[in-house]
Amino acid sequence: MSASNLAILVPWVIHHGYLIFLVAATIEGPLTTIAAGVAAALGYFNIYIILLLAVAGDFGGDIIYYSIGYLSHHLTRSPFLRYFGLTERRVTRIQTLLHTHTRHAVLLVKFSPVIGPIGLIIIGSARPPFKKFFQTALIVAIPKSIFFALIGYYSGQAYLQLDRVIAHGQYIILGLAAIVGFIYLAYVLLMGRITKSLEE
Repeated sequence: MSASNLAILVPWVIHHGYLIFLVAATIEGPLTTIAAGVAAALGYFNIYIILLLAVAGDFGGDIIYYSIGYLSHHLTRSPFLRYFGLTERRVTRIQTLLHTHTRHAVLLVKFSPVIGPIGLIIIGSARPPFKKFFQTALIVAIPKSIFFALIGYYSGQAYLQLDRVIAHGQYIILGLAAIVGFIYLAYVLLMGRITKSLEE
């Protein structure tokens, strides 16, 4: 994530409001949630509503992708899966895990910055116990969504505080956006390492 991405996303979220934020958070949670957190810090949204919608969007997306897989078994055989980072080895690994360790497989998919929605579709197609999927996805969605919303919120708060004492506000927000981008990159790299360890 670059500073320019955040600079574009924040006004976009502000302009479209809560409902469109919920839709965007369902499709692409982390970046949109960070932007909404910044917007809340600037006074455009209520941070508690953003937290609630971020969790609902993240978890709602999981349910939607699971349902797509549940209703469409043939999708898991599509050759296009490899373009989304899902090699045959990964697909087989996820399906094998689902039969022995359902929660482990859900964590593998949820923590992966690469597999994402396609992995959830694969999980749905295998039709594991819905209760286990539901509980695990929710347990991951809550802290993950809160984490990204609060990164945005406290970055926005820092901007407001610094802007009162420093005249060049545009440099401050670029600096904060770079810091947030670094945190997001660190998150992606960490989740990538966790995913590899889960796959082994």
